[in-house]
Amino acid sequence: MNDNKINSILKQVIIFNDIYEEVIHSSFKKNKHQDVSKLEFKMLQTVYRHKKLMISEVSELLDISLPNCSRYIKTAINEGYFTKEIDALDKRIYYISLSEKGKAIVETTLDRFSNEMFQQLEVLDTSDLDRLDESFANLNSALSDTLLNKNN
Repeated sequence: MNDNKINSILKQVIIFNDIYEEVIHSSFKKNKHQDVSKLEFKMLQTVYRHKKLMISEVSELLDISLPNCSRYIKTAINEGYFTKEIDALDKRIYYISLSEKGKAIVETTLDRFSNEMFQQLEVLDTSDLDRLDESFANLNSALSDTLLNKNN
């Protein structure tokens, strides 16, 4: 019985993720102020979420080969989207974080996404909004309590 429920939940999560990706991509395409590719934006967004990462961590999170990820990030550093911080204990290791320029791109795109979603959601009545709010709160709680803790 639980197997069917788990499969149903996984399908719903995948569908939601696809919708989210489409809306973010649409917002990304409408943002005329940026000169970054979709992949570069995903890197910016990933570092934005995590604050500071090593290139190998970005590679793993986005499932990009380390050489390709390293090349993209070095280009983005040169273009001013990331800053580089050398590890105090091991000079061979460095972390990347967003520069103000990179942060502005992510925040502008996410603001556009929020505005577009707001317009879509404002037509719902209060009970539907309450259900959505509760559903996302439950989903976030369940994911952070189970899946994310098991992966660490």
